[in-house]
Amino acid sequence: MTKESENWVKCPHPVEGDTIRWKEPIWAAPSKPRGKPAKMGDQQITAEVTHAGEFFELLVLNVAKIAGGGTIKVKAGDEIRRKSSTIAIGDCYKRS
Repeated sequence: MTKESENWVKCPHPVEGDTIRWKEPIWAAPSKPRGKPAKMGDQQITAEVTHAGEFFELLVLNVAKIAGGGTIKVKAGDEIRRKSSTIAIGDCYKRS
């Protein structure tokens, strides 16, 4: 399947086994011991849901920087956890 033929549909509630993608910020290291980190840019993560619940366990398939600067800390093959609210805020889409 080529990138042009992939169909992504809005997915407010992903389930186990779905391949999803969403956007999330890239944060800079805080400049003060108790300082709030600054947003450096945005990244788009494509991952497979391995466990769904309050926290999603995800296997990262692809990560791409889509805006701004900063360093991407997640790479393909990583297993990550994200809250369901974080994914919902990130404009989640599911591969159909």
